[in-house]
Amino acid sequence: MDVKLFIKELTQLYNNHGAYLWGGSGQVVGKTTIDEIVAQESTSNDPINNVSKVFNRIVEMLKEGWSLDKAQFFDCSGLIIYVLEKLKLFKGDVNADTLYNLGTPIPVSKAKAGDLVFRGTDKKKDHVGAVISDTKVIECKGRAYGITTSDISTWQYACHYTWFDKMTLNRKLKVT
Repeated sequence: MDVKLFIKELTQLYNNHGAYLWGGSGQVVGKTTIDEIVAQESTSNDPINNVSKVFNRIVEMLKEGWSLDKAQFFDCSGLIIYVLEKLKLFKGDVNADTLYNLGTPIPVSKAKAGDLVFRGTDKKKDHVGAVISDTKVIECKGRAYGITTSDISTWQYACHYTWFDKMTLNRKLKVT
């Protein structure tokens, strides 16, 4: 297991056309009730408008023929944590700012596949994505977009994590 598996898992979620939901952490879109969507968005900054955006996105997904049984709901940090937990690299539910504080800050220009990138201020990071190539990031962008890709040059902050470094070291020790 290495950074390639992390990227593969994120890419699969992207290919399944994941949708954004405040606090989303992998709920299947086609199995999530209206009441559950309303409850999730009730703590967001604009619940009524945000619920409408989620439903508009679901309608758009249906019109484009996407499978609601494959698509999952995430928010930005929920997407990253979901994959890290699936790979047994991290356990817990944390936001973008906490994820930033768990890593080693690096310049965005030095970020490589597997590193996380952030938007926000010096004091608080409010959005996170994962670097998947020299130029691309996968992120759960927002209710109107869901899981999408963006150019790494649009990000302000980056962090490197030892999750994959340790895995590589452990793997070498086992082989030796």
